[in-house]
Formats: sequence, structure tokens, C-alpha cells
Amino acid sequence: MGLGCLIKVTTPSSGGRGLATTAYVVSEQDADRAINIIKSKIARLADEVVVVSRVSEELLRALGLAPGDFTRADGRQLLS
Repeated sequence: MGLGCLIKVTTPSSGGRGLATTAYVVSEQDADRAINIIKSKIARLADEVVVVSRVSEELLRALGLAPGDFTRADGRQLLS
């Protein structure tokens, strides 16, 4: 499986006041591919999507993430 990435998504709030930040754990060791997974599935065009750090294979296993899968780092459910 290999390493994964911790991705931060920063979303401007409506009305331009403030920012909302959400972190995701992505089971993809290539940072550019991890960013693209989040951009294509979760992020909006105005969002800033960046890699914060690497995550271990053990964490990916504990979270039950298959290659290419992702989940919120705070444990909350993903919104559909």
C-alpha cells in the first residue's frame, strides 16, 4: 500500500468573510495524485488544496482505506 497524504482544503466562506478548513487522509503516496483525487471528488474551484504531510501505511490500514480512497481526518462523515 505505501504511504498516504494528509491534504488540507481551505474554502472561502460565503460573503468573503473567513475561511473554513478541512483535512483529509488520502491513500495515495504521490502528492500530486492525492491533490487531484481531492480536487476531483470534494473540492470546489475556489478552494485551496495543499499537502500538509505524509501519513503512515499503518494509519491508512487502521482507517480501512484502499488505494485511492480518502476520508476526513476529523472522523466526520463525508457529505454526498
